[in-house]
Amino acid sequence: MKKTSLSIALFICVLLQINASPITIKESKVMDVTVYRNYAKETRVGSSKIPAGNSEIIISNITYAIDENSIQVGSKGGNVKILSVSTRINYLTEPNKDANPTKVIIWQDSIKLLQNKMGFLLKKIEVYETGLSILNNNNKLGTAEESLLPEMLKQLVELNLSKQLELKKLIFENYLEYSEINQEISVLQTQIYQGSSVGTSKAIREVVLKINAKEAETAQFKVSYITTAAYWVPTYEIRCENTTKPLLLSCRAKIVQTTGFDWKDIKLKLSTANPNKNHNRPILYPIFVDFMQPDYYKEQMERRKDNMGYLDAEKPMAMDKKVEVLQNMAYTSSGESSYIPSEDFKNGIQVDDNNVKISEGDMMVEYDIETLQDIESDGKEHIIGVQEITLPAIYNYHSVPKLDCGAFLLARITDWGKYNLLAGEATIFFDDMYIGKSYLNPNVSADTLLISLGIDDKIAIKRIKLSEFCSTKILGSKKKETKAFETIVKNNKNYAIEIEILDQYPISKNSEIEVTLDEAKEAQIIKEYGKVLWKIKLQPGESKKLRLIYTIKYPEEKLIQERN
Repeated sequence: MKKTSLSIALFICVLLQINASPITIKESKVMDVTVYRNYAKETRVGSSKIPAGNSEIIISNITYAIDENSIQVGSKGGNVKILSVSTRINYLTEPNKDANPTKVIIWQDSIKLLQNKMGFLLKKIEVYETGLSILNNNNKLGTAEESLLPEMLKQLVELNLSKQLELKKLIFENYLEYSEINQEISVLQTQIYQGSSVGTSKAIREVVLKINAKEAETAQFKVSYITTAAYWVPTYEIRCENTTKPLLLSCRAKIVQTTGFDWKDIKLKLSTANPNKNHNRPILYPIFVDFMQPDYYKEQMERRKDNMGYLDAEKPMAMDKKVEVLQNMAYTSSGESSYIPSEDFKNGIQVDDNNVKISEGDMMVEYDIETLQDIESDGKEHIIGVQEITLPAIYNYHSVPKLDCGAFLLARITDWGKYNLLAGEATIFFDDMYIGKSYLNPNVSADTLLISLGIDDKIAIKRIKLSEFCSTKILGSKKKETKAFETIVKNNKNYAIEIEILDQYPISKNSEIEVTLDEAKEAQIIKEYGKVLWKIKLQPGESKKLRLIYTIKYPEEKLIQERN
């Protein structure tokens, strides 16, 4: 009898163990996030009471967009062992508590009423159009045997016109009302869509753990994974007080995440690594060479393209760009502007507030932001300060009058590789004035990084063609063309400047074409590129003329063309 009772008890325990409900952890919290250039690594922590023996733990409310191969799990406690890990998608989640289904029902009823009203308007329009058709089909006045008197004819014409005008007015008014109702329905449908999207459930990912515990206890579980719904891009703010001081480079990160769950009070880390990059070594395969038939039509089309890749007929219309800069101004509640002293404000996003630690590895750089961050899942750019760098720079002006007569202020930075900069958009301020935007590209092999700080309008540059020196002559079987240009540079600033003027002359790729540089006084000549570079110093108010003259000789019966 005792053996029977013991067997029944053991059977009941086994049955209860088999039918034990899984334990769901809904309130797991994202503790820290590492954001890569195209991905992010989330780490969640959740806790729950677990019984002794085997159990199934479901860590719920995880973003749908994850890489299942990247999942890592861990448990805290010596008595818990994780037996297996799997994932699944849950489509039957609870709707958002902020939803208001009553409003949606009211909007749907309003749409039905408006649609009925639109149907009645169409019937009215149909009746009015029938009346117009009757008037138009019965416009014959009088009979063959008897004609109408002038007075009667006048009355009938006026009546017909009056009635037609009345019917057309009614048709117009009904069509106008129909259009207004249709727009109102569109607004309500949009509102229903937005309201429904708030209240409807969304698919989420769940991590299922099979565990074994020696005894009942409260255990903590950690799960980390790569999500494809987040990324960051670098952006910069370059400030130059004047040309006697170094540049101040503020490095920032634009973080975007659409995981479906807000990151609240997280420890954030930014990494320059790219998990999406192909890490397989490249393999070099043999290439083959053969004769090619030139495509004359394609060559002609390529020649017609401009520097932006457009054909002449395809060039988009230019649009004037206007930048409106509001400095030290604020708007009161009444809409009137009032001056606020700039010294009362802390300038920009302060990096010190984030306590950023930078660690450089062999293949990546990581920015560990110790201050806890909040980043919502709204698809918007959240800007976070990363570091501020003081860049010693050498300033000078540079101009290429053949392409642009502006004098560009350049900052030359040497030994820039030690700053671990990434390519990104840069906003430029000079003397606290917004200049515009540029692009910082450190992915160059040169030992000097050039940063353009904008155009200085106080330096006037003009390039003209000297017609008196230009000529075309025939010498035997050769034709000789001489071209001459003069660049005039004037310093309208109240201090001396140094400026580089870059020009060029053509390079011959044919032995029958001979190019000779006739005049380029005091210029540095780079023959292999056909570059002519003047480095000049101008005192306040001083101007200088730079002359470039070159000659091209070629067979008389042929034509030449200067092109890139």
